[in-house]
Amino acid sequence: MSQDLSILSWGVVSPGGTGVASLSNPAAWPKTLVPENAHPGREHPVAYVAPETLPDRWRLRPRFRRASPLSHFMVEAAAQALEAQPGIDRSRLGMICATSVGCSLYSVRFYRQFQKEGRRFASPLLFPETVTNSPLSHLASELNTGGPVYSQIGDKSCWSNALRTAACWLKNGDADSVLVLGAEEFEPHELDAFRAMRWLDRPYTRPFAEGAGAVLLASGSHPNAPKLTQIADGFCFHSLSAGVQTAQKCLGKFPPEIPVCDSATGWIETVAQKTHATRPGFGPLPNLAHEAYCASCSWDTIRAAAYLSTHPSEALVVPYWGLALQVGAALLSGSQFCPPPGGSQPL
Repeated sequence: MSQDLSILSWGVVSPGGTGVASLSNPAAWPKTLVPENAHPGREHPVAYVAPETLPDRWRLRPRFRRASPLSHFMVEAAAQALEAQPGIDRSRLGMICATSVGCSLYSVRFYRQFQKEGRRFASPLLFPETVTNSPLSHLASELNTGGPVYSQIGDKSCWSNALRTAACWLKNGDADSVLVLGAEEFEPHELDAFRAMRWLDRPYTRPFAEGAGAVLLASGSHPNAPKLTQIADGFCFHSLSAGVQTAQKCLGKFPPEIPVCDSATGWIETVAQKTHATRPGFGPLPNLAHEAYCASCSWDTIRAAAYLSTHPSEALVVPYWGLALQVGAALLSGSQFCPPPGGSQPL
């Protein structure tokens, strides 16, 4: 059996709508200027997912009537991926979600009630939605899945950790297929956290965004399906000066002749630019130029997979630039790609 994983299908929810086509023109995504809570005079552009762009099929479902927007983004992206592969055995389907912020909207609402009105008046209906794994619990129930379920929290590089976890589940026989999701919702208090971390004081600040992406993975080769050939994760650094060397070490795990996608956003773009200078050039996909954290990573992976499904003899390296001083990456290849001798390493 091939050591590669096949990317069977994918689903997207973005400020541009649903489906991979919604990622084609991010410059056209509507923006809202959102002020910082601590500094109302400072505003930042945010691209929200318009509720009317989501299908009505989830809004009246019992588990989703009070669910967070994050849950709605995730279930729609997951449903798109599963509907493209109706033969999947859902009793053996695992699910992993990578997120940086989680259910921030309901968390802020619940603790605001607790702080202003007292603990007796904090809504017990909101509290379950503050739990990080609650969106995946909704998905497992609604989509009737029976495999393992796991949420991973971290910066953008935890998307590569989620891919690694999926590969381990498939290798160990814990699941026959795995749905890997990256999802974020935006809440204005996040700006205060980013200001405290001095991220907003640095150049290259991009518009923020929200949404979700899902990729459906399975072991072995499937006709015409792009492949997840290699994952590099866990590359940490402690300063910007060490960032370039660490990123070069990460990308050095992949054949040097394979193009690297331009996926960096925020202050780490300076590290990415210096790292890319040692590679043959950017891949064919333009930078989305929006910061949606783990959702951005899922979108970059999906765009690469969609490209390779129509360019089966090519391959792309997709880096995941974490803003908390960590970097990961994945090598995706078309179904007809022939790796160079000794080029890629096994998953």
